[in-house]
Amino acid sequence: MSWSNYHQHCYYCDGTNKPDDYVQTALANGIRSFGFSSHAPIPLDVKWCIKPEKFDNYLAEIKAIQQKYAEVLPIYIGMEIDFLPGLIGPNSPQFKVLDYHIGSVHFAAQFEDGEYWGIDDTRKMYERGINEIFEGSVQKAVEAYYATTRNLIENDTPQVLGHMDKIKMNNGDSIYFSEKARWYQTAVLQTLETIAATNTIVEVNTRGVYKKKTAYPYPSPWILKHLLDMDIPIMLNSDAHHPREVTGHFETTAELLVDIGFKEVQVHTRHGWQARPFTKKGIQF
Repeated sequence: MSWSNYHQHCYYCDGTNKPDDYVQTALANGIRSFGFSSHAPIPLDVKWCIKPEKFDNYLAEIKAIQQKYAEVLPIYIGMEIDFLPGLIGPNSPQFKVLDYHIGSVHFAAQFEDGEYWGIDDTRKMYERGINEIFEGSVQKAVEAYYATTRNLIENDTPQVLGHMDKIKMNNGDSIYFSEKARWYQTAVLQTLETIAATNTIVEVNTRGVYKKKTAYPYPSPWILKHLLDMDIPIMLNSDAHHPREVTGHFETTAELLVDIGFKEVQVHTRHGWQARPFTKKGIQF
């Protein structure tokens, strides 16, 4: 099987290992195109982002890895960049040096004291945001997340949209909301219409499944069907934080995608993003 993966977090942010370890695992697991996407520095005090003083070191180490493996594996330098309206986003000037970027929403609102509400934090933080910012309304909280995602797509358009429905991470078996609810589907479909008006690629992210946080990848199968119907391009990523996760849950997710009807996924090449044929056995390079 042949795969690609452009969503990796190494020891520069909240990953565990040096970049070389991920490349070795990628080669052993049939990866034919690879990219690192550590969490970009942001103007908030969070533990999981690259520290600003380490930014140049990150670029230099990945460039060295590129050269080391140039004959056997194309490796691209990327970052997962948070969208904080008015502060930072995927197209901020400092990120122009990257080969690619993934734009993600991890913060959907702010508390009264200015602290940002992390939607993929602990369940305690999840509930605190719903209760304190949205007066206990899960619907308003979730709609705010998708409104922020649409703001990202419209005003700081990313090349790749990361884990677009990650708001479900703490939802378990519909603990807080049902994906069948009309209001939820309306919020999602509005977001898909916004995406469809751009060239943004939607990431199919398997991390929630192999970490046993979600039953299905981000985004859920019913959303994937709409992506196909709307001709929105996709890619398959694992959001690896450890080398063993580089192809985590790829085979099962590939089967799901093919059963839905997908025949192509996007891969990064010397000429930018391009579609490649895709089957249950992987990507045809």
